[in-house]
Amino acid sequence: MASPFDTQANLAKRIYSDRASNYEDSWHPDYTSRFMSLVDIKPGDRVMSLACGTGLEIDIAAPLVGAQGLVVGVDVTEAMMAVAKRKLAAEPSLSDRVRLINHDVTNLETCREIEKGDFDWIICSSAFVLFDDPAGVVRQWKQYLRPGGRMAIDITHEHNLRQGLILERVAKRLGIKFPCDRSWNTSSNSFKDILENEGMTVERLEEVEKELGKGDRYYDVSEAEDQFDYIMKSPWSEEMTRGDVVAKARPLFVEEWNAMAVDGKVKVTDNVYVYIAKVAE
Repeated sequence: MASPFDTQANLAKRIYSDRASNYEDSWHPDYTSRFMSLVDIKPGDRVMSLACGTGLEIDIAAPLVGAQGLVVGVDVTEAMMAVAKRKLAAEPSLSDRVRLINHDVTNLETCREIEKGDFDWIICSSAFVLFDDPAGVVRQWKQYLRPGGRMAIDITHEHNLRQGLILERVAKRLGIKFPCDRSWNTSSNSFKDILENEGMTVERLEEVEKELGKGDRYYDVSEAEDQFDYIMKSPWSEEMTRGDVVAKARPLFVEEWNAMAVDGKVKVTDNVYVYIAKVAE
């Protein structure tokens, strides 16, 4: 059982450690292909995949950069990196253009294996809302781009898995750590503003389905308790299951759910925003 003093980062790391063995038995590979279709990688490019997990983005980027390019994957979770390493070992023809580094992507300053100003692309998929200082992360990461280099990052839609967003709010009300922070993300402009405030130019903003065909769903206010039971089965709810927390969290969830409803319905979408942003030449 996690300590109540556990950090947001450690909670997320533990969740992804548990998911490593079956992470790719999901919607992730298909979504990654669609995400990467927006990333214009060319032969010879140097690409850094941050929070690379099992290496789904690396699988696509490595053939694209060619023999003269390089893909560096960085992730803090050993179990996820172990999967990426096994896949790379099965593709020896790509091993000379891929490097995998087990390190905290929010603290690249202490990673001696990479250099600032060395990459044409930084990519990060399905991970950014795990970081509690989005502006600080962008500020740090952009130092590793070459002049004119680009970032490709996705951020969940503000209506994505709103059951989880409500649970995050409930956790804060109860003083309990939660594995991610979406409180700053209220529209497609939220991350765009962060990128621009950090001196980057947003060249492209696309709304993309995470799971094809899942689309929008509408839940009635009367379904609040059912949706609480649903989200409490997810790995994100681990800290909410300690002691008497469930009993305290349930009425708060219902309260937040009712407050979120419009005309008696709560809209939940499966979409994400993908941002392509460029640093100055």
